[in-house]
Amino acid sequence: MVDIDSETLFNGAAAAVATIAVLVFVLNVELGYSPVSEVALVAAFLSGVFALTQRSDDYQLVLFGYAVVVVSAVILFFDVVGTFDLGDGLTVLGLLVLAGLLFGLRTRLDADGQFVSGRLATYAFGALVALAVVVLAVDVVTGGLAYELQHDATVEVDGADRHQIELGSITATNPTPLPERVEAPRYEACPAGNWSAYAPPSPQGEPERDVHVSLYVDDGYNEHVLGFDSKSYPVTLDVNGANLSGAQFPVERTDECPTAEDGEPYVALFEVSDEDRYYGYAL
Repeated sequence: MVDIDSETLFNGAAAAVATIAVLVFVLNVELGYSPVSEVALVAAFLSGVFALTQRSDDYQLVLFGYAVVVVSAVILFFDVVGTFDLGDGLTVLGLLVLAGLLFGLRTRLDADGQFVSGRLATYAFGALVALAVVVLAVDVVTGGLAYELQHDATVEVDGADRHQIELGSITATNPTPLPERVEAPRYEACPAGNWSAYAPPSPQGEPERDVHVSLYVDDGYNEHVLGFDSKSYPVTLDVNGANLSGAQFPVERTDECPTAEDGEPYVALFEVSDEDRYYGYAL
């Protein structure tokens, strides 16, 4: 029976704060690096908590320390499952394996409620910290994903005046040995040159409407590219105007949406930052 006293209060509070810290780090902190680096950092922290429990003769501290490790490990497990979209089958299998490990570890406890000597636990903590540093260093040095936009030189509108066209693809290449999350650059498109012949009709008394051109990259949700691998994602162009059936337009890469409204019409492709607002019209 655990006595509820001031020592219990502080041990319990420390365990709760440590667990919440792991929860916030795993679910809300975006390192911008591989999820393997995140797992390595959490594992190093939990090994430190475990080492503390193996060096202590305080029953309450040991109990709360085990609670931090077990609960945090389950949180990390669900994060990995969600990150790599492993599905319900593997989730259930993983939970059963985790439950089996917990039951098995219970039989390894000694009379003091510990698994290994404090010295061995400390060595393990040092080894995991070193491993986490190496993994993070490799992740930082090798860099993230490299993206390449490949597109057709011209597009042809076939049929309707509002038409979606398969323009090309973005390829994400991973030069690192670690899986990396796909965060494709944000590309936009706009009508450049003189598109007056393709402007949709405006109701009487209202301002003249413009041709609308937009770009969509279907890079999925929470996608990852494994080490030394690559994935391609389709790029779709949406053109909304009039008299477009059968028309062909060149596609050119630019630094921004051109402001000139003379010359032959063409589609301008350019990269924008996440802070930029763009609505698909010539600026």
